[in-house]
Amino acid sequence: AGKPVTRRKKTHKRSTKMAEDFQDLQEFLDRKNHEALNAVKQTPLANVLFGKDRDDEKKILKSDSDEQLLITVNFNTVVKLKAIQITAPTDCGPSSVKLFVNPGNLDFDGAEDEDGTQEIELKPDDLKSGAKPIRLKFVKFQKVSNLSIFVPGNHDEAEETIIQSIRFFGPSPIIEGSKPSLAQQKAASQGDWLN
Repeated sequence: AGKPVTRRKKTHKRSTKMAEDFQDLQEFLDRKNHEALNAVKQTPLANVLFGKDRDDEKKILKSDSDEQLLITVNFNTVVKLKAIQITAPTDCGPSSVKLFVNPGNLDFDGAEDEDGTQEIELKPDDLKSGAKPIRLKFVKFQKVSNLSIFVPGNHDEAEETIIQSIRFFGPSPIIEGSKPSLAQQKAASQGDWLN
């Protein structure tokens, strides 16, 4: 009779792999081609998307005539999105968002009536500075040229919705003519970044 074979359970370092291909995609946002419908003109969308302003709690995006916002951002190359992070006050920050990938012309009626690519319920803790980014259904966010974000309301059902920052996360796209990073080269050799 032989001894029973004891096998060690394999441990995967998935979090390490995620950290390698999970970056802030701010540099791939089109700085000139974005809009926020129903936003106060003194609080432009650029405040929450770009540079140091998006970390300044006084530089915000605020809704105008009611609590709804319809935000559209364009990327200067096709990207894959893995997560989104929205920072806002816990009382008048968005209670949910509906995301639309490459929607064409979308207005408030369409945003309310149509099924989005993904709907996300936001808890107050999700909106706090330093909160973990919210994972997206990655298979639905593979070829994103532009993204519309519909904000139907906020936690206190107040007349104004306020957003302090929006961040998009995903793998770094390879720009034509640029040299891929070592991580991208390794992923390419494994063939998993092409799909």
